[in-house]
Amino acid sequence: MPENNEERKELSGLEKAAVVVLALPPNVAAKVLKQLKDYEIEKLTKVMLTVGDLTKDEVNQILEEALEEARKIAPLKAAPQYVKQLLSQILPPEKLEELMKVTMRTEEKKIFEELEKMDSKMLANLLKNEHPQIIAIILSQLSPQKAAEILQYIPKRVGVTDVRKEVIKRLARLEKLSLNTLQMVAETLEEEISGIGAGQEEMIKGLDLAAEIINNLPKEIEQELLEDIRKENPSLAEAIEDRMFKFEDIVKLDQRAIMEILKNVDKNDLLLACKGAPKEIIDKFLSAMSKRAAQMFLEDLEALGPVRKKDVEQARRKIIQVIKKLAEEGKIDIKGSEEAIE
Repeated sequence: MPENNEERKELSGLEKAAVVVLALPPNVAAKVLKQLKDYEIEKLTKVMLTVGDLTKDEVNQILEEALEEARKIAPLKAAPQYVKQLLSQILPPEKLEELMKVTMRTEEKKIFEELEKMDSKMLANLLKNEHPQIIAIILSQLSPQKAAEILQYIPKRVGVTDVRKEVIKRLARLEKLSLNTLQMVAETLEEEISGIGAGQEEMIKGLDLAAEIINNLPKEIEQELLEDIRKENPSLAEAIEDRMFKFEDIVKLDQRAIMEILKNVDKNDLLLACKGAPKEIIDKFLSAMSKRAAQMFLEDLEALGPVRKKDVEQARRKIIQVIKKLAEEGKIDIKGSEEAIE
């Protein structure tokens, strides 16, 4: 066996088949060989005797390829269970679950990738009668921009339910999403979607998703939604608003916005907020100061010494409050400036 794995030549299809058969328990391998013609058994046996030593990673890679090929051959709906049952005779349980989870998760995401390309009005029409929880799950799998497009086209009311408000509320509360639930939702969108291994969960930052989606809505819909949610659940509305612009988002603001912020924030709050902040944020503020003011700010920041984490967080909240107030007054744009028309 070569010492450098990079020097190993690519195995042929026959060699890979030999590796798969060698990985099978003897009784299973015998059943496979019985399905072959005599000349095929002869060719395969020769290769099995000469294939050489392989690392564990190399064998696993070949088995993964075999799994993918098996999935292509088997009927789409039957494939996951069929393949799982077949490979359970070959692989240890933990390796089998890992392979199935990765492969099925990739396959399941394809339907949501297709939704990104579809017309938003058409999708909104498709979803308008769905339960808000189902809509929330579907939107959680899309980009915030696409989700916002769809949400704004969903009729405001079906019966007496404000669907858009309910969807945002449920999105904000999403934390864990069962892959079985995601499978069920995906199957309502496309019958041919493949199954997903049970028992796994995907972490969902529901509040962040809700905030990003609202950030991408037209301003009048954004304000209306937040006001409706605030009337029913003030703390949820506040939590969503807290995430609609984060301290880290300061790096996205233009120079004019930064200069306006510097005029309105308390210097001590700014110093505290910048303690331990990413260099990009500090540089953003420094770039809007004169050379002398920037030098003094850095000296004051260094002289600040250790500070309590909660004091830094409180100062950052104050900075965010100033930024939100300036945005509400129309003095700065925190969503990204649009192209000006001369």
